[in-house]
Amino acid sequence: MNNVTRYSTISVLIFVLLSCSAFSSGRVEEPSGKREARVFWILDGSLSTESAEMFLERYLFPTSAAAMLWTEFHVRADDVRFDTLGGYRIVRKQRVLAEPVGTYLVYGYDLIIDVTRPAEGRRAEGPDSRSLKTYDVRFSYPEAADAGSPSQPVLPQPLEQALLAGIRTDGRASGKARVERIEYLGAGRFKATVRIGD
Repeated sequence: MNNVTRYSTISVLIFVLLSCSAFSSGRVEEPSGKREARVFWILDGSLSTESAEMFLERYLFPTSAAAMLWTEFHVRADDVRFDTLGGYRIVRKQRVLAEPVGTYLVYGYDLIIDVTRPAEGRRAEGPDSRSLKTYDVRFSYPEAADAGSPSQPVLPQPLEQALLAGIRTDGRASGKARVERIEYLGAGRFKATVRIGD
């Protein structure tokens, strides 16, 4: 399986998991405001610059930033299901980082995101403030994929990785979560602040 095919499969899976409403879904949405964020992605370093930029533009930009919006989650055994509340449109992006980490490349972008929420009600609002908890989580990526493995597992992007780490730390079976911010510490290591509530 070549890199482009593998990453196309991965991006479709991430898109389905996040149920991102960045695409038109037929529901009416209202603007909620603009938000600035620094966001990171990690890609196979063997991709050409053009292929990496195309993959980011077509697959990762439209889906990954959804983890920074309130997202309903349900945990069943080892499976976590997400439903993003509201939607967004990337108004501006500027690359601020392209750093190799072993066989991977970490890309960082400063984004301005125009956030929208469903017009039919308050569904996109965050959890009850009394149940809200904040977690600082850390995680890292290996410097190389396991070349001996016949099929490599899906590599969650940093925002999804942060959301999953926050949910595991919190321990709830369901609720609402979002990544407040994420930082790249270098050498494939990340730190993120995740908020979770009912």
